[in-house]
Amino acid sequence: MGSRIIAAALAVTLLTGCTATNDVETLLRAPQLSGESAALQKALNSYLGGSATLKFPASGDFLSPFAFGDWDGDGTQEAAVLYTADTTGSNVFLAVLEPSGENSWRVSQTAEGLASEVETFSAAHLRDASSQQILAGYGSAQGDRYLVVYEYDGTTLSTIISNRYSDMVLADFTGKGDTQDLVLALPTDTEYGGVTLQLLTNVEGEFRSYQTLNLGEGSYSGCAALSAGKGRDDAMYLVMDAWSGNNSLVSDIILYDGDTGFLQPYHPPGLSDPQRSTLRYHTELLSRDIDGNGTVDIPVEVDDGGELETPMDKNLVFLLWKDYATAEGGHSHFGIYDSKNNFYMSLPESMHGSILIRSNSDDTGWEICNSEGTTVYCEMRVVDPAETADADEVMEYERIANIGNQQLQARIVTPYYGLSIDTITSSTVLLGLE
Repeated sequence: MGSRIIAAALAVTLLTGCTATNDVETLLRAPQLSGESAALQKALNSYLGGSATLKFPASGDFLSPFAFGDWDGDGTQEAAVLYTADTTGSNVFLAVLEPSGENSWRVSQTAEGLASEVETFSAAHLRDASSQQILAGYGSAQGDRYLVVYEYDGTTLSTIISNRYSDMVLADFTGKGDTQDLVLALPTDTEYGGVTLQLLTNVEGEFRSYQTLNLGEGSYSGCAALSAGKGRDDAMYLVMDAWSGNNSLVSDIILYDGDTGFLQPYHPPGLSDPQRSTLRYHTELLSRDIDGNGTVDIPVEVDDGGELETPMDKNLVFLLWKDYATAEGGHSHFGIYDSKNNFYMSLPESMHGSILIRSNSDDTGWEICNSEGTTVYCEMRVVDPAETADADEVMEYERIANIGNQQLQARIVTPYYGLSIDTITSSTVLLGLE
């Protein structure tokens, strides 16, 4: 988990770069690049007869304008590059390049995208086990999102799927083993609301739309996120976080039924009423694999976790992250969510219902105490390390993570079984990062 925190911190830097404007993209032009990336841009500039501006995607398998894979299944790795150019207008273009010698490339095909920004950039085995298809999600200034799935056969770059979407997820839901499936959440355009999921899969060598599933008509106003995880018998399942009334979130679980060949809603033991059981008002709390075990955990706000003194009750909330992947269902992790700094900290289950959390002495964070407030177990704070008072004070605290230009720090005051600097470091997750 510690490595996930470091990766998340790095992702902040990358995502900040990809949402920046022309100044950052100018810095990424060819003279600043080196090695293989420079060779790719040199080939692209030569093809265009000018200088390309590289476009960074916000998410996906590739957090870079450059992607590498065997697109045509010939056993040789090709490249793909996202770019714009002065001569091509504002829309992003995708170029596929073939190797043409040692550290040398040539542009084989290009295709114009559907908007000026790239929200996601990935690749997947959608048609067969040898070739890979390229997925690019484009975002417009009006907030519309379009997903395009490209296929390259060695000579031609073609579009096999182009669709509006609100979110997407790739996984082997149908259990084919050698290819992946794509599930799209489609925009909600009807007055009755609800969310429509579209399953696209390989059918007799052709990747196409196979099923649409309507969920939450009259209850959901759109899809907030899709997540895939491993359930019982290592089968994949899907968790959808959906917008509900009063700017809240709820979650649905969807399984692929091998007998019928279709996706269908699943209500595991302990989740008979998903809309009530998973309701939460902190809308940044999206389902995710919180503990890194391959299953998706659904966050549930609870009011019996302990006492939150004012003003901590404005920013903190007790959570259970529930894992319904197994037949037993309901396995959970207890902890506290800091909505001001957007991180979750797991706590020992024995603390559930028996702790008090209050502000620390200088209002930089909070203390976890026994229910009477007479014993402080640990202190969490978020501070600018450059402004920390003195070396002796610094040594009392351990850095847990970076949050922007500040540090999340912790110190143990009174030992408590299951709570240590190591457990805090390993179980603290910065949310809002994929």
